[in-house]
Amino acid sequence: MAHNIFGNRFYGHREEAWHKLGFVTQEGMTANDVIDVFGRYEFVKRPLLVQLNGEITDTDDYAIIRTATKDDPIERSFGYVTKQYNIIQPDSICNLFDTNVNQPVETMGTLGKGEKLFLTWKLPVIDINGDEIKMYGLVVVGYDGKTGANLHLATTRTVCENTLTIAVSEANDNLGTGRVWSGRHNSKNVARNLGIWMEHVQQQAEQQAEITRNLFLLMDDVKLTAKEEVDGLLAQIYPMPNSIPAYYPDKLIGEQQARIDERIAEVEKDRSLAYELFSGAGTQIKDTAFGLMNAITEYENYGGIIKKPIEYSVVFGNRNTNMSRAFNVINEYVRVR
Repeated sequence: MAHNIFGNRFYGHREEAWHKLGFVTQEGMTANDVIDVFGRYEFVKRPLLVQLNGEITDTDDYAIIRTATKDDPIERSFGYVTKQYNIIQPDSICNLFDTNVNQPVETMGTLGKGEKLFLTWKLPVIDINGDEIKMYGLVVVGYDGKTGANLHLATTRTVCENTLTIAVSEANDNLGTGRVWSGRHNSKNVARNLGIWMEHVQQQAEQQAEITRNLFLLMDDVKLTAKEEVDGLLAQIYPMPNSIPAYYPDKLIGEQQARIDERIAEVEKDRSLAYELFSGAGTQIKDTAFGLMNAITEYENYGGIIKKPIEYSVVFGNRNTNMSRAFNVINEYVRVR
């Protein structure tokens, strides 16, 4: 998946992104400072007209138009909305962030031709007995008539379209602390509410970090020393395929069974390789529930049987599904002990 950064509009605090676009500073910057470097632009609503019975007729709908920029000196239309649609200008988002969060920007960028903006800031680092888990507040606002204003907590540092998808996916699947707030542009209070929720997230950051830290500490406190115990969890994380239904046509049973046998072999290999990482082959992995989660994550990101490109599978496919399932299975296991 391409980075999809609009022009050169990416900023990173101290750390360069993989795509090498934009700029990096060692000193913290406000959101308004960053957008000044990007170059400010606006969005406007314009009436959508159609020719009907030979006459130009107002549809009561509107097109969302981005004004021209220095590097894209033409106007762009991104979607169609009703008159109730309230535009939160990029300038307003920056003002809301600087006023309500009052923290340095970690990353900020615009995607496509400017139809989506993301902004992140660092929340307190969670230390699990020497293993650091970084958390970010993530604001995403779209101007395509579909994406509203959203606020997430995530553990992925957002630098492009790909990592944005991962961060939002992990939040929705509870791999991070989740989606905090979502607002529609047709609400007259959407900008106000976004600012209030950003302030709330910052004020509650220490508490949220402690909640998440306690969850992973709980995982780290649960020892997994019996192979049967680990095998049982891996069986839930990598389940076997269903058998052939009784009503299946006789002439197709052979072909279907061959596919099932192939999948069984893949599952057995997944379990075996994940167990190898957990039992010593992984990178500084302990014999705890947290260690098993780390083993699954390492395996899914750097190994596994896959036919599609890894960046696709980590975001949309089996790798993402397996990591989500692993978190849920292990979390449930430690909670009911």
